Amino acid sequence: MHALLKNEKGQSLAIYVLLIGVLAGAMALSFDMGRAFLLKSRMQRAADAAALAAVRDLQYPLIAHQSALDFAGRNGFTNGADEISVAAYPSDQKSNWYVVEISQPSLHLLAPLVGIMKSNVSVSSVAEYNSYLPINITGGGEYGANGIVTLSVFGPYAYYSYGDAYSPRWLDNGQTNPDYKESGYNFAINVPQNYYTINGSNWMRVQIFDPDTWNNGGDDAAAGLRIDEIRSAPGGSHPQPANRRNTTVYSLYAADNTPEDLSDDVLIAKATYGPQVTSTDMKWVTPAGFEFNVGNYGTGRYRLNVQSSDGSSENGFNLRAGPPVSTFNPNNGTSITAIGAMPMNFNGSGAVTVVLGTVGAEAAGAKMHINKFDTDVGAKSITYRCDSLASQWSGILSDNGKWKEDIISIPDGYTGGKWTATYTAGLQDTSVWTMWFEGTGAGQPGFVRLVK
Repeated sequence: MHALLKNEKGQSLAIYVLLIGVLAGAMALSFDMGRAFLLKSRMQRAADAAALAAVRDLQYPLIAHQSALDFAGRNGFTNGADEISVAAYPSDQKSNWYVVEISQPSLHLLAPLVGIMKSNVSVSSVAEYNSYLPINITGGGEYGANGIVTLSVFGPYAYYSYGDAYSPRWLDNGQTNPDYKESGYNFAINVPQNYYTINGSNWMRVQIFDPDTWNNGGDDAAAGLRIDEIRSAPGGSHPQPANRRNTTVYSLYAADNTPEDLSDDVLIAKATYGPQVTSTDMKWVTPAGFEFNVGNYGTGRYRLNVQSSDGSSENGFNLRAGPPVSTFNPNNGTSITAIGAMPMNFNGSGAVTVVLGTVGAEAAGAKMHINKFDTDVGAKSITYRCDSLASQWSGILSDNGKWKEDIISIPDGYTGGKWTATYTAGLQDTSVWTMWFEGTGAGQPGFVRLVK
């Protein structure tokens, strides 16, 4: 009996020791797996940052590769150091994708107690670059003449639901507007290489119609009389502006060879129109410095930035460019397009065929996205057409203060063409339009996002 009890005690002790060993092994593995998980989280953030940085330079493979390595290193993962491997390359699935893969062994601290020295940790990230498509500001009218539609920008204290998604700092409920862009709207003034041949002069004049926010004779826009809408700030929890009428700043930048990068643009001139400016109401004006010799800056894409810094009203305006002559010639070779987003306002009721712009053959087989904000006042229909395709597409109207996106699948055999949107709406309908396709257009500004 004594021997039997002793044997049972020995077996219990052995089982106890075994359980302790198993528990210690599990704890070791759990501890080191936790360390590996934290490493993987840091590694994923580094890969995401590297992919987003690299995809901006898709057109320059060597620069893109170096950007990926640089951003991975800044985030703690330098290729070749401490057994770290960083692979960066354009995707073979889509031409606008860029891939970054990072791997590194995770050295265990406790798991070696059970014979596991290290495990490999790896992540991957895929970012894409999508090009915005320039939208022609002329609509269905004549370049340089005012029609039903003009451009517009609201003050930062306006209601979000007034129709300008990007200018108000707050939503109607007082919360911060996630769409707010302090930098305002950008427009490209496209000057052809043969500008002198067409016009017999290198002199250029950039004009703004009604750059102020002063309405003579009423607060509302009225066809042929005024194009601004004077509005009060929301009140309540919203901060109040110094003035209802806007302060609008127009900044003209010289042409350069990196239109997708705005940070290196050279300022030619700047003009500010405050709430008390009345002399420019319903007139084409040339601000100081907005007349210049193209020979000093070259041909190509100039940029005009329009930003409102105060007020709660809508500043309606229009743009044109060409030689400084008494009668504007719409066939002077220039054109003006909205970069990224076009804000427009109806100063009458009816149908307007907006010339969205030319979409090149590089969009073949891709999806084109047209996003509209607040197409609501008297809005009845949207129809898209392309002059090189037989089909037409019906768009979806958006509600007050809402975005709605139309997605059009472009055929594989597409060779390029001019796209239009016939939009029927009512007086004082203000909306914002953006247009982009899933791919990259040479020299076109765009945006990046993670896809995997």
